[in-house]
Amino acid sequence: MSGPGTAAGVTAGPDDDEAGSSVDTARAPGTESAPDQEAAEETAPTDRTDDAGAVDPEAPWHRLSWRMLLVDPLGMLTRLLPLFLISLWLGSNRNNYWFEIGVISLIVLGSLLRWLSTSYQVGRTHIVLKKGFFSRNVVTVSRQRIRSVDTESDLFHRVMRVSIVEVGTGRADSGKSDAERFRLNAIDTAQVEPLRDELLKHRRALDPTLSEEDEEQWGSKYGEDISRWRVTWARFAPFSFLGFGVLLSLWLLTWQMGDMHDRVMDLAVVEATVSWLDSLGQPWALVGEVIAVWMVAGVLAIITYAIRYGKYALTDRGQLLYVQNGILRRKHQALDKARLRGVEIRLPVYLRLLGGGRLEPIMTGTKKGAAASTLLPQAPIKDVRRVAARILGDPTPVTVRLRRHPWKAARRRITRGLLPFWVVAGLIVLVRIDSGPSADIWVQWGIPAALVFFLALSVDRIRMLGHALLPDVLVSSSGSWTAKRTVLEAEGIIGWTVTQSVFQRSAGVATVSAATPAGNGVYSVVDMDADEAWALAEALTPGITDVWHHDGDPDVRSSPSMGLRPR
Repeated sequence: MSGPGTAAGVTAGPDDDEAGSSVDTARAPGTESAPDQEAAEETAPTDRTDDAGAVDPEAPWHRLSWRMLLVDPLGMLTRLLPLFLISLWLGSNRNNYWFEIGVISLIVLGSLLRWLSTSYQVGRTHIVLKKGFFSRNVVTVSRQRIRSVDTESDLFHRVMRVSIVEVGTGRADSGKSDAERFRLNAIDTAQVEPLRDELLKHRRALDPTLSEEDEEQWGSKYGEDISRWRVTWARFAPFSFLGFGVLLSLWLLTWQMGDMHDRVMDLAVVEATVSWLDSLGQPWALVGEVIAVWMVAGVLAIITYAIRYGKYALTDRGQLLYVQNGILRRKHQALDKARLRGVEIRLPVYLRLLGGGRLEPIMTGTKKGAAASTLLPQAPIKDVRRVAARILGDPTPVTVRLRRHPWKAARRRITRGLLPFWVVAGLIVLVRIDSGPSADIWVQWGIPAALVFFLALSVDRIRMLGHALLPDVLVSSSGSWTAKRTVLEAEGIIGWTVTQSVFQRSAGVATVSAATPAGNGVYSVVDMDADEAWALAEALTPGITDVWHHDGDPDVRSSPSMGLRPR
């Protein structure tokens, strides 16, 4: 595990967005002029558009599988299926279909040109990918910088026995465009394992302690299973937003196709349910409609969850964590342990009520957003903690009791947590004014229910707020609706920022943010005692507060601009 490479300060605090904030930033000592090799690798460019020296004259050039000519058009046509359905419905009375024929012809022609113009070479020192017919691109990657070889395959790929292979080199991968990625779509599935073994065989040179027997044991065909998907995990799917996204997409599609929407609404079961709910009167009718929508979304969520994470498996393969998941679209990801800087346990309240959570890695070279790596999807919290402890090699950061923050921090959780309540209460009052006495029931039931709901969330935020300082490890926790427990290694921290808003200064608290090249880039300890803010940074990064050169107790470091004084 490499040390910090460069120092940087980040002036953002996710839980403190009030105006008038004051920020102090410190850099890690001794890192401004001498970044180490790891940081250089993370920021150095990995691709070149034309490098003749990278081409190996003795290595053969390969083409993608000819079956790509079938897989690529089928995948594109599947994505355009809603457009074709709408076009056919709007033109049901016409006699020609030149629009559909033209689109299909262009898709087939584009696939043919991509196949003809794409070739790749696995040389002794570099791998080279040439692609593009009208705009030619040449991507070269040094074999010594390859960190992962990920594969994925959807239903059409598996039927045609081909796979997508993408080579990863580190943090720079998350910001690359499609033209800059070394991505092979698609090659024969039988060639995937030999290609992965060939591209990752330099691991022994990177780690002299790895013997030949170890490499044979932890090669791409071997490994120790850490976790595997279970059907019972699907019970957590309805308590996520997966189903609501699918339901919204289906609703928009049927709404655009008016005939289909009318047919759905005219179904006997739908009409009977709507009539029964209307007979209940307000507000029970609205509550019943919300429950009905949630039940439909829950069914869709279970199906989506099973398709996305079915056959999930997490395997330890020595230097790599190997993640695979998906039924219709199989994904295989190799995560380099050398770039792991910690883990983040996601514990949103709607999953915690069922005893569930999920696990995300904090590591360099992983993608963000929808394509981000997931170590463990929605699963029982005991499995999440077990996997986190197994990956960290120590259960203490996962189970340690957190230090509570000052009571003023708890007061801020309540005052800020009730802000949405006042908005909801105001809307209910406006409805009462507009609708008259018929809306009295909303005032009687809606406002108290909203108050109880937001108070409960505020109390939960107080319960989840805290941090722990372990040897070379920072553990922090915050949030409720999106609660998370973060375990970040000190080796991965490259800078610190202490932020105080006007309201935080009056409360005597501050937000301490650790900057890192891994994961989201910033991980914060929210609303801790301001007098201890820089002491926390000093404990994990010794010497970081020497930049202020002030006199006083050496055990208590503080920034004069934060209005703090040594005790």
